[in-house]
Amino acid sequence: MTTQSLAHVTQETLDNYHLAATQAVAAYRAGSERLVRVMSDAVELQVVPAAAKLAPKAAERVDVLRSNVSTIVVKGLDQVVGGAEFALGRGHEVATAQLSKAAEFTAGIESATLTSGLDTAARLSLPLAKLALVVSGKVAEGATALAGAAGVRPMAEVKKAARKVRAAGRQARKAVAPVVKRARRTAKKAVLAG
Repeated sequence: MTTQSLAHVTQETLDNYHLAATQAVAAYRAGSERLVRVMSDAVELQVVPAAAKLAPKAAERVDVLRSNVSTIVVKGLDQVVGGAEFALGRGHEVATAQLSKAAEFTAGIESATLTSGLDTAARLSLPLAKLALVVSGKVAEGATALAGAAGVRPMAEVKKAARKVRAAGRQARKAVAPVVKRARRTAKKAVLAG
């Protein structure tokens, strides 16, 4: 069925954008942590020793302040990134669930006319959906390259989880397909008999 192909392409597009967003957040975290580290090291290695020559007590205070500021900034960064990661994960889960529900709903439609119309709409939408998939793939590649440049390892676990979700969806559709076919046949027979 074409609507299943459309659902599959749409799911892959969602997965690509989820990967891209996750990689962008990881790059943000890595870049921000690096900036905090560079700034802290610069103060510790350049400002504190220079200040210690002139005012040792002030240098100690500057060093304590540097440490406190670094800690606060890293904690704030962790909170922001943690919130973003949670929102991205939850958003992806919800979108995947809604797509799965829509696919199940369309698979369960018994009206031949409506099914034919949905197939036609899906067939007409498929080329644009495939284009969106290509674009999302390029966006994901770019985000992965950005994250790599920031020192983040590839998000293999995100890709693996997305594959598991897709596989579970395919298994569920395969399990439901015979029941849907029987229900359609029964409904068709009832319409013809009635």
